[in-house]
Amino acid sequence: MRGPQGPDPRAGTDAAPPAAPTPSPLPLTVLKLGGSVITNKDDNRFEVRTTALARLAAEIATARRDTPQRLLLVHGAGPFGHTMVTRYNIARGLTPPRGVEGFVRTHHAVQELNQAVLDAFRDAGLLGFPVQPSAVIQQQNRRITAFDLGLIRGLLQLDPEVIPILYGDMVLDHTLGASVVSGDAIVAHLAAALGATRVALGTDVDGIFAGDPKLDPAAQRFERVDRDNFDQVRRAVRGATTVDVTGGMEQKLLEIRARLAGIEVAIFNANRPGHVELALRGERVGTQICF
Repeated sequence: MRGPQGPDPRAGTDAAPPAAPTPSPLPLTVLKLGGSVITNKDDNRFEVRTTALARLAAEIATARRDTPQRLLLVHGAGPFGHTMVTRYNIARGLTPPRGVEGFVRTHHAVQELNQAVLDAFRDAGLLGFPVQPSAVIQQQNRRITAFDLGLIRGLLQLDPEVIPILYGDMVLDHTLGASVVSGDAIVAHLAAALGATRVALGTDVDGIFAGDPKLDPAAQRFERVDRDNFDQVRRAVRGATTVDVTGGMEQKLLEIRARLAGIEVAIFNANRPGHVELALRGERVGTQICF
């Protein structure tokens, strides 16, 4: 006669796997906070604008309470990335003799900035979750060729309160050894791949201008950019007044045209109090872009 049986070690092998998180029906907004907004980019100093970061995080928290949505944040690197890349001469690959050192040091610097962003979000009661670009992105000749979206999709499906946070970084490059992936390239890729309904690009100017508004107060702003005036706008914004290895406003426009047709895009001044909140509410701020 057999004694009492313990749990069958085979039990549960045919059980259904845990249910996957149900995709949220809430619309997805991709918000970019440029390096000029969260650092002292004009002076090329390795300095975080902590007061500005606290205000931005508070605006995001307010907007999310009043306008339910899923949010994905990408921030620029400012001097933490651009100055390091220039210092080590690695904008076009790992040039000797210090290219590999520059790759590693630049990554460490942008991670430091990312931690400051995470701290500001935490203090505002936001659930920011860092996603290291160099762990999920690979490039070839400075163009994204592989982007593992599994973690980001999972975070967005887990709970609308979770905000994946990515940033401009150095990543492996199959042609150049390693190269810069800009926040703008990340925004364009994610918004297209994840079906974002809105992209809000926070910069340090009030939109796109025919001239440099920092040097010419009379420069006229483009209220709208579309296929009809794209070439004119591109000529007007070519060049940058600060160290920016990712192409500045011109590259933003090129990424938007290439990847974000049919998505609402706004370029606005995130240094103006309240504008991030307005952008997340879907209010009109800055220059509207539609291709």
